[in-house]
Amino acid sequence: MAYRVTDDLQGYLKDAVLPRLKLMHKPESMFHQGHKSRRGTLTVRRRQRNLANIVFLNSAFNELVNDWIEEHVPNRSLCLYDEDRKTGERFTVRSSHRFNVPELRLPAASDINRVCDWLDNFPLQTVQRVFHIMFPATKDWGFVALDDHGCDDDTFKKFHWTDVNQDHPDIHDLSVTVACQPPWILSDESMWQFTQLKSLPEGTTRPLRGKERLWGKLWDTCVHNQTPFFILTSYQQWTFGMFSRGWTTAFVSPVIDAQSRSPTVMHALLYWLGSALRAPGGFVQPVEVAEPVHNIFSDDEFEPSIAKPEKELEIAPSLSGWSGTSDEPASSAGAAGAAALDVSDRGVDDPYGPDVLFKKSKDPALTCEMIESWRKKLPAKRTENESFPSPTFATSATLLPDFLDDSATSDTSDETVGVPCGHWLMSARR
Repeated sequence: MAYRVTDDLQGYLKDAVLPRLKLMHKPESMFHQGHKSRRGTLTVRRRQRNLANIVFLNSAFNELVNDWIEEHVPNRSLCLYDEDRKTGERFTVRSSHRFNVPELRLPAASDINRVCDWLDNFPLQTVQRVFHIMFPATKDWGFVALDDHGCDDDTFKKFHWTDVNQDHPDIHDLSVTVACQPPWILSDESMWQFTQLKSLPEGTTRPLRGKERLWGKLWDTCVHNQTPFFILTSYQQWTFGMFSRGWTTAFVSPVIDAQSRSPTVMHALLYWLGSALRAPGGFVQPVEVAEPVHNIFSDDEFEPSIAKPEKELEIAPSLSGWSGTSDEPASSAGAAGAAALDVSDRGVDDPYGPDVLFKKSKDPALTCEMIESWRKKLPAKRTENESFPSPTFATSATLLPDFLDDSATSDTSDETVGVPCGHWLMSARR
């Protein structure tokens, strides 16, 4: 007996392994046929990037993914059709034989556009369908390919997980950047080296090299769009990363193979999209990162414009002939009728004095000491489950509804199977 995927989403995802990518030629042959001169030579302009730390998350990332899937993906029947009759969204990645998923055949990949077809039609479309079932209020979100028609079009493509229900996709801090390079460019060894890099060179003293260029390209893309969450893939290999608020630190997962089962690529994709949207139990920056405020806008093109005053401010004449000194209280001025100042006689206490600002040391021990000193001066400790702050000054509440609130009601284009619309099963929660 064949089951619908929606009868057991968790069981389906357990065995939903990506089909093997078919290449028109062997990777070595495609590498030599016109690609060798471009390998590792992404166009990355010289600029100040401040990416001082790249933290490898090791196998703990896999445990976080598996735990989140077990906790949040339903394992009971949702009484929904597998295909959304209105949008055409459906499951395309086949699983065990008990699930009825029609086979999708795609032509062998001969260039990056064909690789992106495999990427879009298999993992991205299936994960989008699962996510919309789990969180119906995200029905306006999806994966969109945005080409900038640059000189790297044949070696570097981008998708964005974002709100697509408008003329122009709205990309912001809750969106996720998915970057793709074909496997004959981004080999298994290159992907592993990418995850093992510790930092980018400071300043612009020399051009970036190899894996540094890929990090530089990702950093530029994410900062430009203000999207701290990113995914890098060759379809055959995947890694998941996030930048800190000030863009000085990156966290990157171990490499996950397309045929991996614990977790699968589908598991990790769901977890990362949920984390970007601040889902309960999602990924949270594991350590506090001391970052200067000016690093949030590390380049002039990302700094908010400051309007110049139309005219110079006129200094009002003094209301008294007070000749007191700076150590006397303000009330001693005795200015009758003057507006009250919103400060006490003691002045303003500054809990963040100059001693908090440090120049980063090359010595890891001194760096740790600096971080601990900084943390002790914080006014309050963040709660354990609080997600890292948004990289933009606008709050997520002003941009989006609360997608992941179980109490929120939302419309959906899905048709139920034997369950009236509005039933509690529509929340897709366990």
